[in-house]
Amino acid sequence: MSSLRATRRIDGPDGREWEIYVYKLRLPHRPAPDPAPFDLGPSPHGAGVSALLDGVAYIVAWIPRLLVRVFVDLPAAAVRAARADEWIVEAISWAPFRASYKWSTTGDLRRQVVALVEGALANGETPHPRNARLLELI
Repeated sequence: MSSLRATRRIDGPDGREWEIYVYKLRLPHRPAPDPAPFDLGPSPHGAGVSALLDGVAYIVAWIPRLLVRVFVDLPAAAVRAARADEWIVEAISWAPFRASYKWSTTGDLRRQVVALVEGALANGETPHPRNARLLELI
């Protein structure tokens, strides 16, 4: 089971396509950087140069966040995942609007939870799997 590709794909009776992902690694939420980290002001060379400089400044503002993600968050989450027997089952649909459900369960019950979620979504019902705790509903 991989978080990079869907474990199951389901079409609901209303035509909505659902993807179910199962993964163990959960990174902590970090807010996005400020979209205007530096106030460079208007450029004497025109609006195009000013927009280019703002874009470069925004990319530079992402570098510290990326370093913290790779060298702090990822190793800490990997250690937590190796020690714990918690699995995340997530069902996502993107169209016509984003809808998502996320549950937490144990390793020996994850296949049962996936089957219950798959069956409920295929029947057009809201999933309420046994042996899983609802984490997020979007």
